Amino acid sequence: MNYGPYEVAYAYTPPRRRLSFSPQEIRDLAIAVGGLTLAFAIVYSRVMYNHSIPIFLYSLLVSFLAVFSGFVFHEMGHKFVAQKYGCWAEFRAFPRGILMALLFSLMGFVFAAPGAVMISGRINQEQNAKISMAGPVVNLAIGFSLIPVIMLVNYTPILMAAYSVASINFLLAGFNLLPIPPLDGSKIWRWNIPIYILLIATSVAMFFALPHLF
Repeated sequence: MNYGPYEVAYAYTPPRRRLSFSPQEIRDLAIAVGGLTLAFAIVYSRVMYNHSIPIFLYSLLVSFLAVFSGFVFHEMGHKFVAQKYGCWAEFRAFPRGILMALLFSLMGFVFAAPGAVMISGRINQEQNAKISMAGPVVNLAIGFSLIPVIMLVNYTPILMAAYSVASINFLLAGFNLLPIPPLDGSKIWRWNIPIYILLIATSVAMFFALPHLF
């Protein structure tokens, strides 16, 4: 699953120092979230071997929570830190990536590049790395916040929803931390290797440890 890294354009653009969303950005976010939610819901309902309407609606709810937390919060982490550094930063959807996600979901899995935060401004290597780091850190924070729910709640629908959302957030953190350009990990690696190792080790460890916390 590739949710795409942000891109940095170094051509000068007047910076926005306050958090802001344009109508186009809101529209693109809605399109990306809608497409990804449907793709994940299709896969979840197939995994449950149950195509009834109640199961699909439950899958749709879980998928929305996973997409909104794992994808939207990840991208907004990039956006908010970039705007803090005075950059222009807005999300743009990739229609072909969203269509690809829907097509792959019919085959039983999700692989997609639905969009990314586009950034324009003058930033140094450390700022670039911290913008990159914001997305995976958000994913890790969400994953860790759900561990008490997974360990303490016995009601199956809530337990499975929490597990699904947490696992997707840990998975997205680990994937985006791969040291392969233009993924987030490549920029963090170039800036600070110990921090990079800490982040990716935590992501991988938590993803594989999560099933043992039931």
